[in-house]
Amino acid sequence: MVSFEALWEKVLSQAVAQQASDVHIHEGKPVFLRVQGHLQPLCRPVFSGEELWKLLGLLAGAEQSARVRQREAIDFSWQYQKWRFRVNAFRQQQGLAMVLRLIPAEIPSMESLGCPRVLYSFLTASAGLLLVTGRIGSGKSTTMASFLAEIHRQRPVHAITLEDPVEYLYPAGRGIISQRELGTDFQSFPAALRSALREDPDILLVGELRDEETLRAALDASDTGHLVLASLHSRNAAEAVMRMESLVPAGQQEQLREQLSLVLGGIFSQQLLPAKDGGRVCAVEVLLAVPAVRNLIRTGRLQQLPTAMLAGQQQGMQTMEMAVRELLTKGRISREAAAPFLREQAGAAQR
Repeated sequence: MVSFEALWEKVLSQAVAQQASDVHIHEGKPVFLRVQGHLQPLCRPVFSGEELWKLLGLLAGAEQSARVRQREAIDFSWQYQKWRFRVNAFRQQQGLAMVLRLIPAEIPSMESLGCPRVLYSFLTASAGLLLVTGRIGSGKSTTMASFLAEIHRQRPVHAITLEDPVEYLYPAGRGIISQRELGTDFQSFPAALRSALREDPDILLVGELRDEETLRAALDASDTGHLVLASLHSRNAAEAVMRMESLVPAGQQEQLREQLSLVLGGIFSQQLLPAKDGGRVCAVEVLLAVPAVRNLIRTGRLQQLPTAMLAGQQQGMQTMEMAVRELLTKGRISREAAAPFLREQAGAAQR
């Protein structure tokens, strides 16, 4: 009979060999890997409830396991050989479940990710707010880590990251990167941001703008001469601004738009698409805070932001449809992969 430990080793080796982005483990069910955006089952193994709780204890420790037994979901990072994982453990109707996100051993370069050229212009920025947005699993954390690693390679700065959990580990560079993890090194994003301002930072990386307090603290940090890099869940750049608006009371939205229009540097909204040669490729919508865009944000005319992106092509702006068309023209993606985005654009034009 194959031991529990051997089955677990098999899952990890299969995930690494197939370059899976995620591993899904549910009590009493086959393990699934997400490969190139698609879920596929492993013939073996199936973990029992007892085995899965034992596994959670090995990965997270007794204290974290106890939180899950009390019906909490937890996030933590874990390392296997040279591979790091971001792990979420939770209870569901059929018992315990875990999802492990594979984090590459090395931070990819901006060039290998296909970052828009205009993003490079922010490597020398000393203040302002840069947002990387997209759906869950769109590579936001990787883009931010790649950007920060490149700054760290070029400039002697002090960067503080506030993460949930810590994902990439940064190699030595010209400055200092202080990485802090929610629940281990700090208890709340707003409090940690306020504390960070007293820790002589040049750059602040915020894992996610998830509530009003965190958003206001990030805007204030940008306003006081720091470069703030943050992520947000949204489908596009215009929706990102609307999401930030929705985090504050209606009577304070005008004030929020005013402050955002002053500190915003740019919004990079990305999607991962299946590449023709295997793997996935990133398509990025770019909104830059040029005077016309600042005015649209300040006055709440967010529906006009896509038009501003079309008009700002020479400045480096582009819509998602433009980004997808470029990838299609270069032969990076298939017409089938591009079609949903192009149909969406056509439907919007017809309406």
